[in-house]
Order: sequence, then structure tokens, then C-alpha cells
Amino acid sequence: MKKLLTIISIVILATSMVACVALDAFAAFEKAAKDELNLVDQYEVIQPTDLDDQTLNQLSFDDVQALSTTLGDDNLTNSEKVAYIRELYQAIQVVRAENILLKVETKAVWSELKLNVTAFREAELTLSEEHKTMLSDYKNEFTLRRLEVEASIGSIKSSLETLKGNYDLEHLDLIIEHFESILDVLSMRHDHLAYLNQALIDVNSIALTYLNS
Repeated sequence: MKKLLTIISIVILATSMVACVALDAFAAFEKAAKDELNLVDQYEVIQPTDLDDQTLNQLSFDDVQALSTTLGDDNLTNSEKVAYIRELYQAIQVVRAENILLKVETKAVWSELKLNVTAFREAELTLSEEHKTMLSDYKNEFTLRRLEVEASIGSIKSSLETLKGNYDLEHLDLIIEHFESILDVLSMRHDHLAYLNQALIDVNSIALTYLNS
């Protein structure tokens, strides 16, 4: 009998804890946001040396002009392909740098938000129904957005591996294909980071509204 009562007490305690979490409107959002940040940490880090700038520079226009022919369905000459590759290279470097800065900013906002949510709970404040809905909407949007981003993990590393030793005139189409793919993935991740960052800023502002009132 005593053992049964102990089990019942544990179940009641566990149920109460779950109920408290359920009543905490911030809890579900925090979990979802943490999952997104963990996903961001899985992004491949592109080092400057991963995209062989020195080798790209060796694709001189003088050499290309001598080999220039119209190739492929895009009707680009080798010279035009090299110019396009360099444009892609620069675009990749720009988005890469933006993503690094955005990731740092997002993690800083996340740290501040956690502190403010802790203060919110300690003050035993309660969110309005409107703000609860906003947090729920952000959480649901995270779920929708993460599917495509999650599927991209490893794709950049795969492209870089494929391109190793192939930065030459014989592989211009291959370089273009993978540079375009890398840029698409980086741009998608930038959108993902930007949305996450803005969501954290908005939710942090909500918490501050209550704390400062």
C-alpha cells in the first residue's frame, strides 16, 4: 500500500510539473528556438581556403580566350563562364560573412532573452492571449522552415569535396553548378537565421514590455 501511494505521489508530482510547463507560454517557444539554434550550429563552416581563390585567379582571361567556344545550352563562352564563376565566388563570400555576423547577433539576443524570461517567471507575470498566440505562431513557423534547412546539412561540404582539384578550364560547368548550389544554400540559411533573429528580438521585446511596466 505504501509503495502504491509513493508511486501515485510521483505521478501527481510529474503531472504537476508538466502542467506548469504547459502553462508557461514561453516554454514551448524556448524549446523550439533552442532547436533552431542547435540546427544553426550544424551548418558547415566555410573557410576562406575552401573556395580556392588562388586557383580561380589562375583562370586568366587570356588563356580562356584562346579556348573560347560556345558550350552548353546556356550559350556562354568559356570567358563568360569564368566571369560568372568569379561573380558567384564574390557573392558566396558576402553571404558567408553576413551569416557569420548574423549568427553571432542571434546568439547574443538569445542569451538576453533567456535572462529576461527568467526574470519574467520570477516576477510571476502572465502573458496576454495575444502574446501567447504570437509565441505559438513563431514556434509553428520554426517547424515549417526547418525542414528545408535541415535537408541542406552536408550539401556544402559535399560540393567542396567534389570541386577539389577541379578548378580548371575543363570543369567550368562543374564549378558553376556547385557554386550556384552553395550560394542557394547559404542564401536559404541566411533567410532562416534572419527570421530566427527577428523572432527572438520580437519575443524579447514582449518580455521587456512586461518587465518594464
